[in-house]
Parts: sequence; C-alpha cells; structure tokens
Amino acid sequence: MRFAIISDTHDNVPAIRELIKRLKEERVEFVVHAGDIVAPFAMKEFRELGVKVFFAFGNNDGERKLLTKIAEENGWEIGDVITFPLDEGKGVVYHGTDTRMVDVLRNSKYKLLVLGHTHEPLIEKLEDKFVVNPGEVCGYLTGNRTYSIFDDWDISIVEF
Repeated sequence: MRFAIISDTHDNVPAIRELIKRLKEERVEFVVHAGDIVAPFAMKEFRELGVKVFFAFGNNDGERKLLTKIAEENGWEIGDVITFPLDEGKGVVYHGTDTRMVDVLRNSKYKLLVLGHTHEPLIEKLEDKFVVNPGEVCGYLTGNRTYSIFDDWDISIVEF
C-alpha cells in the first residue's frame, strides 16, 4: 500500500500544483490531508490527482459547508477526524489543534495517526504504531515544502 500524507496547504496554489505533479509521479493510491486547506478554490485543485482524498478539517478551514460539498461531489471524505484504510488496522487523521484529542488518538486502536497544524515534519514510532506529521505544503512558516510517503510501513518525509 502506497499513499501520500500532506498538510497545511493554506491556499498556496502554485505549491499545490507542484505537489500534485509530484504525487502523480509517486503513483499513490490515495492522499491523506491533515487540514488547513483553507478555501474551496484550493481544494478543487486536488481533482487533478484522480485519486481519493481523505481530508481533516484544520483550524483555518472556515468554509466547511462548501468544502464538504466539494469533497462529497468528488467522492472524498472530510471531517474533524477521519479514518482511512491500512493493510493492517486503520489510520486516522486529525489536524492536531487540541492536545487532549491527540493524546486520545495516540492511545487508541489506530496503527497510524496523522497530524498537521505545527508545520513541522515528524515521524514517531510508538510500540506498534506511528505518528506522522508531514510538515507543510505551503512553505509559509518553515520555508520548506514537505509531504510524506507511506509505502508498506516505510514512511518518509519528502522535500520539494
């Protein structure tokens, strides 16, 4: 199983377009987005991928009703906490704004917890599970544009 993990696109359409170009080359089965898409026009860019996207709402996603409509029209999933399939168990994506919720998810049955919000890349192994923050696609806070690739439990951070 091979999929991409992204977060914090923050309406940076040139970065989103470059990301989509790279993800097409990566040949991913689906994409997990850990929030802060921000505006509907940015979400629409993901139609070019041609794969399912699992979106978690972030703290900057204000137009939730329209984002939900676009997601539903494209067969994508969206919400505050979204699960996605893994070969062994399930994964879960949550933006990460409430540390109490992060603690609950860290101690849950999920094998992969995907977070965003901090814009800082992280791959953390916790016994039989992983916590991943792919960093930021937009590059606004750190100056780096990053995403993560999950390839049969080999998880990497990619800078672009």
